[in-house]
Amino acid sequence: MQYLYLACLIISIGMFFWLKVYDVRNSTVQFLNLLIVMISNFGFYLVTISEDYEEAVMAHKIALFGGVFLPVFYFFLVLEICHIYISNHACVLLVIIQGFIYSLICTMDKSELFYRSITVNTDSGICILTEECGTLHFLFPMMMFIYFFLSIIAANHALLKKKSVNKKSLFIMLIFATLALGVYVAERIIDSGYEVIPVVYVVLMFGSLIPVYDSDLYTVQENKNIMDELLSNIGFVTFDRNFIYKGCNEFMESIFPELKNYIIGQKISYCSKELENVICKISSLEMKYSSDSKKGFAVVPVDTFRIGDRYYVGKIFAVTNAFGKLEGYTIKLRDDTDRQRVLVLTERYNEELTREVEEKTRKIKDIQEKVILGMAEMVESRDLSTGGHIKRTSAVVKIFANKLKDSDLGFEDSFLNYVICSAPMHDLGKLGIDDAILRKKSGLTDEDFEAMKKHPQIGADMVKKVLSDVEEPEFIKVAENVAHYHHEKMDGTGYPEGLKGEEIPVEARIMALADVYDALVSKRCYKAALSSDEAFDIIKKGMGTHFDEKLAKVFLSCKADLEEYYNN
Repeated sequence: MQYLYLACLIISIGMFFWLKVYDVRNSTVQFLNLLIVMISNFGFYLVTISEDYEEAVMAHKIALFGGVFLPVFYFFLVLEICHIYISNHACVLLVIIQGFIYSLICTMDKSELFYRSITVNTDSGICILTEECGTLHFLFPMMMFIYFFLSIIAANHALLKKKSVNKKSLFIMLIFATLALGVYVAERIIDSGYEVIPVVYVVLMFGSLIPVYDSDLYTVQENKNIMDELLSNIGFVTFDRNFIYKGCNEFMESIFPELKNYIIGQKISYCSKELENVICKISSLEMKYSSDSKKGFAVVPVDTFRIGDRYYVGKIFAVTNAFGKLEGYTIKLRDDTDRQRVLVLTERYNEELTREVEEKTRKIKDIQEKVILGMAEMVESRDLSTGGHIKRTSAVVKIFANKLKDSDLGFEDSFLNYVICSAPMHDLGKLGIDDAILRKKSGLTDEDFEAMKKHPQIGADMVKKVLSDVEEPEFIKVAENVAHYHHEKMDGTGYPEGLKGEEIPVEARIMALADVYDALVSKRCYKAALSSDEAFDIIKKGMGTHFDEKLAKVFLSCKADLEEYYNN
């Protein structure tokens, strides 16, 4: 018996390392089951070589570790095979309950709760333990039966509700679990004096490895090597070498609806013409596999084919076992409709389409520019104080932007181009101001000025509506900010929002310099035009309070270009 226990220990260790190497699922529950069996079998072996009472009792505690924890973790494994998931809190609670039972077992030599007495005998040099059950010993077999029946319930639910469960694998697990429980009951009745539980554990774990092996080869949900390639428009179906159906995903069912009627483990007896043509490619894969067998893989392409108005293309993979032997096939297809349509459009219409798009875009931009300039001229025709202001500020912004391109402030050309194009729109909001205020020849009253302060917000709303759906979002935002914030000041005394410093969008700070400069050097009905020098002196004084200091320094370098423009 001693050597039998040692053999069981060695076999369980071998199974553990086999699982570690060949299980592509990396199931934590499966590893824990085998680890528990290894620990328990080690305890049974230690009992046989114990030399005194203390050693035998300690070894027996280790041996019973499997009897306590294996039922709950085997139940977790059944749930995993059935694709039934319970919360982590529930799992922890079940393990804690088993831990409490094991804590009672660990008091076997100090309390009579679990065992009333423990006798140690020696037979042919082998230590044998004889126990008399205590009051709480019933918990040990009770938990075994509870988890066994829970496993039966879970399996029954999965078989009725989940088509993706492999019935053969599940039956094997339940049969081995039933066998283990039956041997335990028989041993308790016969009481031969020798524990055969280590052998049962090995047989039980062998039964649990069969579905693992099958899942690693075929099951779609757990075939990790293929699942890693899954995308939303990729489907695959798996068969063994005898064309026994092993599963598919939903996308493959949408391509070949007949797969919905197949049951896992059923031989393929009928299929559509399209699927039959794909399956015919398998003969090419078998030839390729023979030539590539040393590499351990083989793949053959599936040519593009059409079902209805959709196109599909894919590959067929060889499914191999741990020893490189061909065991089955996985057919992977992806929806290639969009690419095929693009190719057709590209071949037939690419040049013509490009010309049409460019022409329509040009016309839209021309119309948009004319609308904007027309609206700007409407503003000037209504405002006696700003004749030519919009056109002049647009020119000033262009001169200023060219200087900014050469500065070290890091502006991108595309952004500065947006600012130049936005300049004519900065005063569009005046269309919403009363003529009586715009055409007033004397200075504005406080009430008039409060009304005038609304034009930036009105302008921003108009710009957004005019440019929406016909311009790039970046340009719309720049134009909106130019109209909305060009009267803001760095010290927060501007309007309409009273923004300060960096809160003011940089495009509005650029526009502010051009707007104020033109207002200073231009004649208005309520003031005379200032000279260029006087205007620049005012801008210098406003650096840091009214104007952005860094931008103002660049603007001052535009003096010669601005004077030339205004003189002409």
